[in-house]
Amino acid sequence: MKKLSLLLLVSILLVACGQSDKNSSSDNSPKESDGKNVEEEVKSSENKEENEPEVEEVLTITKGNALVIDDYAEITINNNVFGKQISPPNPSSMYTYYKNEEEGEVYLDTSISVKSLLTTGQSSDEFVDVKIIYDEKYEYKTFSTIEDRGGEDFTFTNITSIEPLKTGTLHFLASVPEQVEKDGKPLKAIITVKGQTYEQIIR
Repeated sequence: MKKLSLLLLVSILLVACGQSDKNSSSDNSPKESDGKNVEEEVKSSENKEENEPEVEEVLTITKGNALVIDDYAEITINNNVFGKQISPPNPSSMYTYYKNEEEGEVYLDTSISVKSLLTTGQSSDEFVDVKIIYDEKYEYKTFSTIEDRGGEDFTFTNITSIEPLKTGTLHFLASVPEQVEKDGKPLKAIITVKGQTYEQIIR
């Protein structure tokens, strides 16, 4: 009887040790979920990189120096002029002008020559876009007009084409507070041509 009891006790101990070994070995074995978590972390890192906005490269353009975009256009900034009234450079007896009627505001006129390098005519308002940035944060939109009859008049850019290898002189007008003209703080024109952004430091 004692032998039988002792034998049962040894059997129970062996079974208990076996269960303990199974538990410890199962705890130490790699889990499927660990692999999935690593894969998810990699995917999450890749998604973060994909979602990060690309920083657009802004190139510099200077007054008087031609910027040539192959098979598209040759762009030259002629001048940046403030004025309550903007008139064509060689006004005839009858001409169009732009007068800023807003109290305490003036126009900033950015004059740009565009020589078309296209093989067919294109509307002059499609070549260039311009906006003005004042004091590194204030943004002003512009509207455009184009010189007509050798600078005797202005006409509308949306009804005027620039034909192949011909040049049109456009004026981009921004209505800005008078302080922009007078206080000497940073001022620049942001010029977009065929999806590429260029920066002209006015002062």
